[in-house]
Amino acid sequence: MIKLLTSLVALILFSLGLVFQINAQETQDTTKATPGFHMFHVNEAGDTIKITSPKINISPTGKTRKTKPDITNYFSFEIGVDVWLSEDDYFIGPDGNIDPFEQRYGNSTNINIYLSRQRFSLINNYLNLDYGIGVNFHKIMFDNPVILNREPNEINFSLADGSGGERIPIKTRLNYSYLTVPLLLNFESNPENASKSFRLSAGVYGGTRLGSNFKQKFNNRNRDNIKEKNHFHLAPFRWGLAGQIGYGGINFYVNYSMTDVFRERRNAGYEIGMISTGLTLNIN
Repeated sequence: MIKLLTSLVALILFSLGLVFQINAQETQDTTKATPGFHMFHVNEAGDTIKITSPKINISPTGKTRKTKPDITNYFSFEIGVDVWLSEDDYFIGPDGNIDPFEQRYGNSTNINIYLSRQRFSLINNYLNLDYGIGVNFHKIMFDNPVILNREPNEINFSLADGSGGERIPIKTRLNYSYLTVPLLLNFESNPENASKSFRLSAGVYGGTRLGSNFKQKFNNRNRDNIKEKNHFHLAPFRWGLAGQIGYGGINFYVNYSMTDVFRERRNAGYEIGMISTGLTLNIN
């Protein structure tokens, strides 16, 4: 009789589109079944049934109670590298053989700090909506002594080779930051045990520029470095594609910008994209 009742309830849930898989566990006086993400108990001694769904709980007395949405708040820190991308070759210098966008990849870093991030459960923490707000910091270290100049109507790159009497910097870099809002769909294989869970996330991000500066460092004892704060015709707004993958405490991220680094009609023909990738640390 108990097994018949169990089968009947499972059949009803299946007809409503709620059943994905059934895992049954039996003890001496209780049958427990999990059809997909819905669970019900049949107690042989008390002849009671308890059905639990992500949104509604049905108690043995027959009363229903709506459950609150499951929201996880956490802090996220990401560190990685920035890589500028270009489909064309650009050259400057007296001989026209210097690529102004060659980078020192080990010094071109990306740091993302999300002080406020939430994961909203869509299906019992297996499928979630991940969103938040934070700041993305980018540092591009150039491999050649290039100088970044902001003309009134466009950006300009020149080579500091000493031919005009100018000092030659040993390092030049561009720093800029964006206020960023990510929105991703997240899958967790084992939400009850994050240390043994495989996760995969995909979505988009968007943001607005906060600030930027260009710094030149010279090889002298006075360390009279030059630091210029300017927007350098960087894109005021941007958006891109975001992805994350990981297992347990090891997680990786990748952000691909769908917006060029420099503003259209102000980029002097330099169509530069960017991809950022690295490690993610999440703290609940």
